[in-house]
Amino acid sequence: MTFEIEINNKPVKVKRGETILEVLNRIGIKVPTLCSMKDFVPTGMCRLCVVELEGRDMLIPSCSFKVEEWMKIKTHSPRVILARKTIIELLLANHPDDCLYCERNGNCELQQHAEDMHVRERRIVGGRNQTLVDKSSIAIIHEPSKCILCGRCVRICSEQMQIATFSFTRRGIGTSVRPALDKPINSSNCIFCGQCVRLCPTAALADRVNFSEMQVYFHDPHKKMAVTYSPAVAAILAEHFNFKTSRNINAVIHSILRKIGFEIVFDTSMAADVMMVEMCGDFLNRIKQNGPFPMFTSSCPAWVKYVEQSHPQFIKNLCTAKSFSQLAGVYAKHVITRQKSLLPDDIYLVSILPCTAAKFEASRPQMTLMGISDIDSVITVREFIRMINMYGIDVHRIITEINEDFSTSASVSGKLVNISGGTTEMFLKTLSYFITGQVTEKSFISTRLVNKDIREFKVQMGDNTFGVVVVNGMSSVPVLMQLLAERQDIHFVEVMACNNACMGGGGLPLEWTVDTAKRSMKYLLDWAETDKIKCPTQNVQLKEIYKNYLNVPMPSEFNERLHTYFVKRDVFV
Repeated sequence: MTFEIEINNKPVKVKRGETILEVLNRIGIKVPTLCSMKDFVPTGMCRLCVVELEGRDMLIPSCSFKVEEWMKIKTHSPRVILARKTIIELLLANHPDDCLYCERNGNCELQQHAEDMHVRERRIVGGRNQTLVDKSSIAIIHEPSKCILCGRCVRICSEQMQIATFSFTRRGIGTSVRPALDKPINSSNCIFCGQCVRLCPTAALADRVNFSEMQVYFHDPHKKMAVTYSPAVAAILAEHFNFKTSRNINAVIHSILRKIGFEIVFDTSMAADVMMVEMCGDFLNRIKQNGPFPMFTSSCPAWVKYVEQSHPQFIKNLCTAKSFSQLAGVYAKHVITRQKSLLPDDIYLVSILPCTAAKFEASRPQMTLMGISDIDSVITVREFIRMINMYGIDVHRIITEINEDFSTSASVSGKLVNISGGTTEMFLKTLSYFITGQVTEKSFISTRLVNKDIREFKVQMGDNTFGVVVVNGMSSVPVLMQLLAERQDIHFVEVMACNNACMGGGGLPLEWTVDTAKRSMKYLLDWAETDKIKCPTQNVQLKEIYKNYLNVPMPSEFNERLHTYFVKRDVFV
């Protein structure tokens, strides 16, 4: 049902059930807000979106009031402007004055609102928040003194990610947002998904950046700098820098990385093929031993940590094959090094991913063999973009160069593992070959159905019928756990912790939206359709790597280079 209301003395058609803020956004009137989040029930906490409503003495928050037929609204009256300006001044009263050195300088919502409200002097003076910076986590830095109590991190963590690491503590002017029992993040149940970092309007939550450590090795004559990146990174950069899709994005990325100083450059596609083969090896072994089923994917490090700390009874269900990002390290240090007559310790390997949890994964002791880590350092796409700017590289004018590391003969796995359902599709195709001996052209799951939170279906392979479940985002994990408690016919489960899988990861650009994620996913799917190798078992180079460099059968038994193990984690809740 539609009807008219009056906004700034003009009639506007609205739908029943819309909030005032939704209407204002739809008609192009910008109203500032700090606590509002799309697809979340509004709370009206920050009060920055207040508007003047005829017949009401007090200003009302537009995000939480629904439209009614009688409404006459003023969005930028002198009274409204003064109220918003005062709110900003109150937030700045006890906020640190370190904008020049702040992680979010130039990209801070509080700073932008202050500029929009023309706040140019400190009229309200408050005591500074004296809190210690929490640097315990390998992925996230928590600086409570910069928190403005918008509640975004609390809501995304509890409502979408189902973790509830952060909560409001204390009362009155002492209110703050902290992990349980005021423990550091590293002792909390945080899974390092990084969604809180992306949503934090200030720098109360920020990335832990490894630039300084990397710079040392760039000038170390005893080390060769190597870098690997997932195809998702190429799709994300294509969207971020508005590249034409006809342009060879991989060639651009390789040229950028060469200019930065990396000598060895490759993407993770070959590692994704290895992961598919080793996942099949684990699954076939479970068939022989009659379980344990279902086998969970372990390619998402945030999901793995969640299982270890919240459902340790399912640790044995996690696939033992390392994730494709870690296997890229194995490929670099045990294949590329031999091809170049180097030792594994001769290279310093950096991995570029859209995932903050990968920083934690790379630091696991299980990812180190004989003192040599698979991955030496992980940087997010967000950090990579900052590196590009820091080195003064014009991505649109760069001259692309073809070099020996330009590409590898890999299947579409490298692209599809970044999309919800993609790992399942490639795993089933690879498994079908090992069970039937034939490469199938059949599509087991439509990877374009990425908007569904949970999917379930049956797959027939020879004499076997397998139950498969695909979960997109942690919000559907409670449903999954209920399924597992009631059913015994589920054999394989894929879980990607972030909504939209890697295209919704915590290491993406701060301005990333659902729409940009969908466009990037389309890039990956379009690129996958043009690939000639549709299954890892068709990859001739992969077979040579197993035979000549890894010296193990394909798939292998539990190999210490290709497989890992998981442990129960005791955390404060």
